[in-house]
Amino acid sequence: MLGRLKVGLALGGGAARGLAHIGILKVFEKNGIPIDVIAGTSMGAIIGGKYALNPDAKGLQGEIMEFLESDTFKKSKLDFLAEDEEEPGGFFSHLAKYVSKKVYYTLAANQRSMIKEQTFWKIMEELFPDVQIENTQIPFAVTAVDLRSGSEVVLKGGPIRTMVAASCAIPGMIAPVEVEDYELVDGGWLDLVPSWVARKLGAHLVIGVWVGSDLKDEGEWHSSIDILSRADDITRHYLGMLRLRECDLVIAPQVGHHSWAGFDKALEIIEAGEKAAQGALPKIRSAISKAKLRRLTPLPQKREKRIIPPVLYP
Repeated sequence: MLGRLKVGLALGGGAARGLAHIGILKVFEKNGIPIDVIAGTSMGAIIGGKYALNPDAKGLQGEIMEFLESDTFKKSKLDFLAEDEEEPGGFFSHLAKYVSKKVYYTLAANQRSMIKEQTFWKIMEELFPDVQIENTQIPFAVTAVDLRSGSEVVLKGGPIRTMVAASCAIPGMIAPVEVEDYELVDGGWLDLVPSWVARKLGAHLVIGVWVGSDLKDEGEWHSSIDILSRADDITRHYLGMLRLRECDLVIAPQVGHHSWAGFDKALEIIEAGEKAAQGALPKIRSAISKAKLRRLTPLPQKREKRIIPPVLYP
């Protein structure tokens, strides 16, 4: 017996833009699209983790909106780059602009992260209960990057707070998270949409969600920082495009024009996720039907080998 087709969801990183994942989950629920496993990185790890614990998209939206109004979120200053709303770019671009104001440079020279560690862990405590990641209602795993080895690490066992914290520890903003012998940072630095992880969790069909920033011609680059940040944006964008080839289907909400830190646009971003998922429903249903048929008449499938072999933890 082949058993039921398993659908996996791979939720990408993108900070505030990742709130679009909530809208996608709402549409999946409303239309009976199954979610059998979830893999996430960065903001995708946060939204995916909360949903895997309690599959209720409407309730999740309420919790996230309440959190964004909390004192804990406001004290974190996660929206400190929001003034760049009209200039999307990647995280490094926004950070570079902040550097030019000589504010970040002063902080970076004296501490390991912009956000104090106790503040960051307070956020994790408010977002997640004290449970193990392997005990979620929907099988769930996240990715992070080990600074020591340079490897991508898949986290699928241990306290969910710690695992998600490692996956969204943005270098320079949030201190690395130590797990065993690893020193882990944001998984999006290597893999913005961890579709292959969803497949490892048992998914036969993987739907990826891309919430990266737009890569537009920004005109002129007046300083070495401008050039460096632009080069970083290009590298991360095309690495992300390469990884998307591992998905069976990709949903890309129109959120690339939003700032990395545009949490004040949360409802607008969530609605963009809903619109994208609603528009993708015919392709999703078609992909599920074709995947079911392929399982009845299986053919060898060739998948690309990964250049950097991942580490599975534990």
